[in-house]
Amino acid sequence: MKQLTEKDFPDIKEELKTGRISPEGIRFGLGAFMFFSALMIGIAYMVVNASNTVIGWENLSFFWQTIFKLQVVLFILQLFLIFIARGRSNRSQIALNVSFVLYTYKTVLDPFIMTLMFAKDRGVYNEYAPLVGIIILLGFILHFYLVFKAFQNIRNEQSINREVKKEKNNKSSFTVLIPFVFLVASITGYIVNNDLLGENEILFGVGISTLVFIAILIGAIEFVKGAYCVIRFPSFRVNPPSTKKKNA
Repeated sequence: MKQLTEKDFPDIKEELKTGRISPEGIRFGLGAFMFFSALMIGIAYMVVNASNTVIGWENLSFFWQTIFKLQVVLFILQLFLIFIARGRSNRSQIALNVSFVLYTYKTVLDPFIMTLMFAKDRGVYNEYAPLVGIIILLGFILHFYLVFKAFQNIRNEQSINREVKKEKNNKSSFTVLIPFVFLVASITGYIVNNDLLGENEILFGVGISTLVFIAILIGAIEFVKGAYCVIRFPSFRVNPPSTKKKNA
């Protein structure tokens, strides 16, 4: 099997310099993810602690209390990455790229947390929790399969040009996806919170969460490529090895 080299990722190298997965682009993306997560987790927390809720913080299981506490820790780390980690050193750049992938995975799970808290409040948690678990499992299986296929296609020299062209065409569409996701999530939270769909509201929330989940994971394939290239190829980093020293 053909081993991947730096020449197989010309589009990623450019994106790492000035695109969405450059240090500046990642810090902006982390900020967008943080705003989205704060919206989702904020709504979920309000559902848990609302005056008319049937849940209450003290009645949450140890698992869910840990999830909410972990969110606080992740938010603090996210602030550090946004405002402190500038990506001007190789280590901080690697940290940003790897963190971007991990926070993408965290972000796609947050709408499900919100939906499950609404399900708890409506007394249908046990009916929807297994469904959500299956969706998450299948979604990540699909994501990792697509990541594997993307790298496999790069190994095929005949598919390189098509892959680059495809990614360039998708740049603007993924940029448009971010405000669309915010809009859909806000509308979903409003509909569920105000009981506009009656008995179908939780199912509606699961459906919308699934669409957001799949859409972001498909777009995250490029983030995985960026993290891979920064880790594996020193020349892709902000401070690449000196070519003079290498040729000496």
